[in-house]
Amino acid sequence: MALQWMILTYMVAAEAALALLLTLPSPKLLKNRLVSLISLILQPALFIVPFAGFQLLDIYWKNEHRLMCTSEICTAAERDRYEKSVHPTHLQV
Repeated sequence: MALQWMILTYMVAAEAALALLLTLPSPKLLKNRLVSLISLILQPALFIVPFAGFQLLDIYWKNEHRLMCTSEICTAAERDRYEKSVHPTHLQV
């Protein structure tokens, strides 16, 4: 999960840097070249937005369905509840 947070942190930092570069006052020629360079870089990287969304959903899912025990040692019932929430196909009928 640390890798997911690291990737998301880098993406947010890159977006903030790009927004800062594009909003700073600069000559029109420099800004046009910067925009064209950024668009050339981002065209092959269009998968990043769905990937980041998937990573955020995965982090949320893992946080909501983590193993929670009432004491230091988990009981069998708590482990069963956790397994059923993570793997719903193993539900008993």
